[in-house]
Amino acid sequence: MKRSGLLLSLLLLCLATASARVHPGAFSHLKLTFAADEVLLDFRVQELTLRELQSLQLDQDGSGHISTAEIENQWDAVASLFESHLWLNFDGEVIYPSFSIASYDGDLHQQDDGTVDFQYLLCTASVDRPDTLEQVTVHSDLFLNDGNPNHIMSLEATGFGEGERHYLLKGEDHDWRLDLPQPSTQLGRYTVLGWEHVLIGWDHLAFLVALLFGVRNWRSLLGAVTAFTAAHSLTLAISALGLLSLPPHWVEPGIALSVLFVLAWHLRLAPEQQRPWLPALLFGLVHGFGFAGVLGDIGLPSDARALALIGFNLGVELGQLCFVTPVILLAVVLGKQLGPARANAWRWAAAMPIGGAAVFLVGTTLLRYAWPSLEGHTATLVAWLLGSACMMLTIWAPGGDSERQQKWKRAGMQACLLCAFFMLGQSLRA
Repeated sequence: MKRSGLLLSLLLLCLATASARVHPGAFSHLKLTFAADEVLLDFRVQELTLRELQSLQLDQDGSGHISTAEIENQWDAVASLFESHLWLNFDGEVIYPSFSIASYDGDLHQQDDGTVDFQYLLCTASVDRPDTLEQVTVHSDLFLNDGNPNHIMSLEATGFGEGERHYLLKGEDHDWRLDLPQPSTQLGRYTVLGWEHVLIGWDHLAFLVALLFGVRNWRSLLGAVTAFTAAHSLTLAISALGLLSLPPHWVEPGIALSVLFVLAWHLRLAPEQQRPWLPALLFGLVHGFGFAGVLGDIGLPSDARALALIGFNLGVELGQLCFVTPVILLAVVLGKQLGPARANAWRWAAAMPIGGAAVFLVGTTLLRYAWPSLEGHTATLVAWLLGSACMMLTIWAPGGDSERQQKWKRAGMQACLLCAFFMLGQSLRA
């Protein structure tokens, strides 16, 4: 398989990727602890999920983030929403928990006006436990019709029967009876979750596109895929099992930068110097921590941790396969029809929009963690400057083939310009 045969397909994929606005993953976690005379509920909700509630409009100042003051000022409305969409059924009797704010978690940022932005809201409730309790059902359709229809609620229960029980509510599945799922069921649920996460995570898909620029034949493809799989599987397992984890303000910028640096690596170096398995291995370690962040939001069932982890990783691989396979097949066909010279021209043409997507991803990600309070046109300008500065580092870095460096310089400059027009259009539309 010739590397140049990837050109046209990569261009089309990049254009689709750069213009798409993928709905971020939305998760919440509800833990039920059954004591002798009461049931304690601990509810953990993303700030993003609360911000997406169209009926409440909690972001009153339009800053793009809900502050602790805003959530507390409107807590009665939030609590009422929770109560109307989340309840318990004890042996046929419906119980409505009344939640109160317990604390805030995740990345906390204090703004100049004294308000504090948060990442997760933690709230609690308690209900009386009947003297005899044989069957419990948890119902929730929170956030599905007013927010993100792809919202997933992770449920955990302890003290009712033996061991800890775990379940995922998603889609049309709104009720959970506390029957311990079979291990095979957990495997299937987490496989689907991993598959979905990859296909909606355009930062991971953009990295795969950049990685394919270094693929010259089936051997190099196999080496790159194997290295990336081994690397992200290792760090995913290490982090998911609690052995080592990295904060998101390190991981997400690292994933964004990996797209730009891998693209520059493959375009600046001569073919015999590229060795695509090497960046796949190095940056695969970072992507594994990113995958683990999703599992950190959801959690692993204590009765089937290994199976759930295997299922999620299997789903990730299946998702990547679903994305890469049509790209490779299309590349083979186009490579034969275009010929080496025209295919090489298309390859450099494709580098411009893919580089533009990388500049956008790097800039917006760095802005989100470095200056989260910026908004409007100022935020757009700063994000573009951050992404373009990183692009300049790849352009003026020493080493590489001189002729290819000049081509990458032109493509990089054009990518920054293309990103500027795209971000300007987004800003004006907003």
